[in-house]
Amino acid sequence: MSFIRTFDDGQIRKMTSGENGKLFRLLKSDVLSDDAENFVFPAVRKNEMYFYYKGGCLYRFKNGAFRRDKRFELYDGGAENLTPYERAKKQEENKFTKIKGGDTERLRLNRLSFYTFSPKSRPQTVVIDAEVNLNGEIGGGKKCDMVLFDTQSKELIFVEGKVFSDKRMLTSDGGVPKVVEQVLTYTDAIARQSEEIVEQYGSHIKTVNLLFGTSYPLPERVAPCAKLPVYDTPSAPTFN
Repeated sequence: MSFIRTFDDGQIRKMTSGENGKLFRLLKSDVLSDDAENFVFPAVRKNEMYFYYKGGCLYRFKNGAFRRDKRFELYDGGAENLTPYERAKKQEENKFTKIKGGDTERLRLNRLSFYTFSPKSRPQTVVIDAEVNLNGEIGGGKKCDMVLFDTQSKELIFVEGKVFSDKRMLTSDGGVPKVVEQVLTYTDAIARQSEEIVEQYGSHIKTVNLLFGTSYPLPERVAPCAKLPVYDTPSAPTFN
């Protein structure tokens, strides 16, 4: 089995108790925050759990311990006098925010993910996962941006979003943008392992419901084709 989304009871106990429990409670508070700017998004991996913030992985829990990418510590501007947890968040924000204040695909995804756990509004369709490696043997390990879950139809939908100005959106007469190949790769991966995907996201959702108090139903199907939303499409036609 290549696509796995299980987090066993032993890991859950270790993550939620002792010193680990102190950090988990901070993360959980931000998962359930009604402030989209401080929101943290949890995602189950192969007996690991990732916590995303501002477009990057803030912490991951693996083998009984929280871990963090040390390279983020290079982005310390304005974080010097904060608590360790808030400092980690500030470094993450610095890393994934453009210097001129522009937006990124990751930050847009973060804002969409907020509604999955928002106490004020949970729409029919929510983001259930992010940065998804469908199968390391397909497409060179490329990661699909997000998986949506329609809570009424119980369908999973893989989505790769792109800003219109992204170079992978560019084409010339008769050409095909690189992003099309990327989306077709994900569609191929879905076709090869659709039953695994549905089963494993059932496990994923059970873990999320247990840890964060949600009550999402289990998925029953996955949309056969990955989708491509395009952000910031110009109102007037362009050469592209």
